[in-house]
Amino acid sequence: MARVTINGKWSFNEVPCYCGACECGINSNMRQSGGKTYCVLFGKNKNYYDSPPKRCRELFEKALAIGGDVVIVKKD
Repeated sequence: MARVTINGKWSFNEVPCYCGACECGINSNMRQSGGKTYCVLFGKNKNYYDSPPKRCRELFEKALAIGGDVVIVKKD
């Protein structure tokens, strides 16, 4: 089974179905109507139930397609 680890903190076995389900998001008022999350990978505020952006989905899909354990490190 493929696993993606980002910055050594967050592990994923599949592409998150919405931004609030992603462990890279800092959630203010989780699961509430109009809740927001802050994506630490891309530095953007997102609505909790927004679909992940295309670049985020592609990142996960490519990393999971490689197979095994893939580590992604954010460049500062």
